[in-house]
Amino acid sequence: MGELETTSVSIGALAERVRNGELALPEIQRSYVWNRPQVRDFLDSLYRAFPVGTLLFWRAGEMGYSRNIESAVAADSRASRRTDFVLDGQQRLTALARVIYDADPDIRFNLDTERFEVANAAIRRDPRWIPVTDIFSKGATRVALERDLIGDGGAEAEDALRRLNRVAEIRNISVPVHTLDGFDYEEVTEVFVRVNSKGTRLRQAELAIAQLAFRLPGMVTDELKAFEDELDESGYDIDLRFLVRCLTAVATQQSRFRALGAADPKDVERAWRDTRRAIEFFLNLARENLGLESWDWVPSNNALVVPVAYLARRPYEEVDSRALLRWFLLSSIWQRYSGSSETAMDQDLRLLGEPSPFEALERTLRQEVGRIEVTADDLDDAGVRSAFFLAAYLACRHRGAEDWKTGVALSSTNLGTQHLLELHHIFPRAQIADRYDRKDVNEIANIAFISQAMNREIGKTPPAEYLDAIPRERLQQQFVPTDRTLWEIGNYQRFLSYRRELLAAGINDVVATFR
Repeated sequence: MGELETTSVSIGALAERVRNGELALPEIQRSYVWNRPQVRDFLDSLYRAFPVGTLLFWRAGEMGYSRNIESAVAADSRASRRTDFVLDGQQRLTALARVIYDADPDIRFNLDTERFEVANAAIRRDPRWIPVTDIFSKGATRVALERDLIGDGGAEAEDALRRLNRVAEIRNISVPVHTLDGFDYEEVTEVFVRVNSKGTRLRQAELAIAQLAFRLPGMVTDELKAFEDELDESGYDIDLRFLVRCLTAVATQQSRFRALGAADPKDVERAWRDTRRAIEFFLNLARENLGLESWDWVPSNNALVVPVAYLARRPYEEVDSRALLRWFLLSSIWQRYSGSSETAMDQDLRLLGEPSPFEALERTLRQEVGRIEVTADDLDDAGVRSAFFLAAYLACRHRGAEDWKTGVALSSTNLGTQHLLELHHIFPRAQIADRYDRKDVNEIANIAFISQAMNREIGKTPPAEYLDAIPRERLQQQFVPTDRTLWEIGNYQRFLSYRRELLAAGINDVVATFR
């Protein structure tokens, strides 16, 4: 069991430790984010002897991967001297070190008003505003002499020197420092997450990420975060938390984050390589074979976990791509991993060990839902945030849908603003908002996918006045009824009912394609 050591350390000594590299940041500690007014207010609190909180360090022996606290740049800070991790207090320590040694930010102190302020052009021209860094580095007396503030003495000179000394004495103010000595990784991880969660309920994902950072130095920053950035640059909004979920599934065949903490570090490293390979494979497969160009269409990232775990277990030549995409569609459409998602994911991860895993998965889904075919009733009141929206878009893509104006194939990656893909209300909201509920107006059955140029051109025009000018095949590609009587405002509900039937059949056709 470790010990909690409590001491009082002067601000000057702490700043010196920062400059000497004796205080470092855990790999997952966020970068320096304080703005200049925050630094100003912190100095003002110290000057007025207000409470500024405590600091929390961890004496870890062998440091592992860390970042230098002063520059907050990624670097291997291993050192022979004793170095402590800063678990709480990074922003305050960094601000102090920068002000004391670097004049960054340039904070000035006004002798008359005893105020601190961030320097601007006017303040820099005013001799009554003195750089705080000068006071710290030169001392009060030297600053007073250089600025001719003492003169022949007197009350005004005494006041100036007293106030300058009070600023300089900030370096000698002591703050409480708690140091965890002899605590293991798991204990420190728990402490770190708690003190950095601002009293909010801890999430298992945060704990798992912290454990990775402490147990496998460099993995979070060099591997997971780097991959997260790569995915983001490629248009995939897949965050660090979800990458850890996939890693957990691959490394442990379970979805619950806590399972990762018990895994052997070497197994986790191997599992990450397999996880990354599987994610890259599946995203390429979904884009090229399914038409899923953007992850924005996916209702839940959880639908990716089982496919990634499946791919990580086998070489490419043994992958059943069609069955894999079919399962991805079905699990997304029927929200297999919403609600008690971990229970469902754990059950499905176990089924991956079956001789015919996708048959077993589909059998389980049928038992839960009762069917896998989509009906028109399923689409009743379903909006763009529903799980059926992705399926409706893919059904249109599967039909070879083209823009109603240009004839360019539907794609979320088209170049040029006029070709950007937009959601179009076939019956414009302005025409029906006062007659129907909002959920009816925004239902999937009233949404088409067209270019920005076409959307602007249609504007608020009633469907009976513009649909007739669009080639019939382009309407049919998006399951828009071609019966002109259904285009009348008064027949909106009949239009929705008929289009739901068409969309449901189209969605089922897409799923059947991957049988």
